[in-house]
Amino acid sequence: MKKILVVGATGLVGSRFVSLAKDKVGIIPVDENTLDITSAEAVDNYFSENEFDSVLNFAAITNVDAAEKEKGDENGITWRLNVVGVENLTKACIKYNKFIVQISTDFIFKGDQNNPGPYSEDAEIPDSMDGIGWYGWTKNRAENLLRNSECRNVIVRIAYPFYSAEFTPKLDYAKNYLKLHDDGKLFPIFTDQTLSVINVDELVEPLLKILTEELIGTFHIVSSNTTTPFDFVEYLLRKARNVEGVVQKGLMEEFLKAEGRTPRPRLGGFKTKFTEKNLNMKFKTWQEMVDEFVIRLQNKK
Repeated sequence: MKKILVVGATGLVGSRFVSLAKDKVGIIPVDENTLDITSAEAVDNYFSENEFDSVLNFAAITNVDAAEKEKGDENGITWRLNVVGVENLTKACIKYNKFIVQISTDFIFKGDQNNPGPYSEDAEIPDSMDGIGWYGWTKNRAENLLRNSECRNVIVRIAYPFYSAEFTPKLDYAKNYLKLHDDGKLFPIFTDQTLSVINVDELVEPLLKILTEELIGTFHIVSSNTTTPFDFVEYLLRKARNVEGVVQKGLMEEFLKAEGRTPRPRLGGFKTKFTEKNLNMKFKTWQEMVDEFVIRLQNKK
C-alpha cells in the first residue's frame, strides 16, 4: 500500500480527505505543528527521516480578504506558505524522488469579461497579477513554480468546497449559507458570478487515483457543470430547509466596484471534460452534489 504524506491535514478540505481516505491508502497526516513547510531545513529533515511515496499538499492561506492585506509582501505568511512552502516541498520531492499533488484554485485567473471562465485544464494562466488578488496570485505563482521544475507533479484545482461532516474551525461554502439563513442574516446573493463547486466527499476517489497511479498534468475536480451563487443558494435552501423565494438577488459586478474590494474571479469556474476522460470517471452535477450533501447532513454523516 502506498504511503501519502498529507500536508495541511487539519484544514477544512484536508481533514475530510484524511477521514475518508485513511482506510483506503496509507496516510501520514501533518499540520504546521508537525511540519513547517515554510522552512526548507524542516522540510528536508522530514523527508530524510520519514518514509512515504507521494505528497498531497492542501496547506495554504485561503482567507482571500486577509491575504489581500499582505499584498506585495513576500515576507508575509500568505506568500511564505502558498509559494515558499510549495517551493520547499518541490525541492525536497526532487531530491528524494517523490511525487507531489498540489491543490489549486480558479482564483489564479482574472475571471473578467476579457478572460472569462469556465476554464479548461490547459488554459494558460496569467503571468501578471493585474486583476488578481494576492491569494490568487500566490497560488498562481505556486503553479508556475511547479510547472517549471523537474519535480514529478500534478496540479489539482478545486473550488468552493463543502461537505456534510462538522468542521469546527470554520464553515464551508454550503453550511455558511445555511447558517446565514437560519440566523436571518442572508444578504443578496450574486446572480452574475459563474463558479464551480465540490462536495469534498467526491474529491477522494479521483485524488486517490491520481496519487496511486502518479498521473501527470492538470486536473479539475469539481462539479461537472457551473452555477451562480444565487442558483446554488436557492437550490440548497429548497432541499435543506424546504423554503423557496427567500433569496434576494445581488450583482457581483457592483460589489467589486466598491473601493477596497479584493479582486476575485466573477466569471470563473472550471471545465472537467479532460479530467473525466483521463480518469475514466463521470463527475456529479452541482445539484447532485447538493442532494448528497443534504441527505448526509440529515443523517449526520
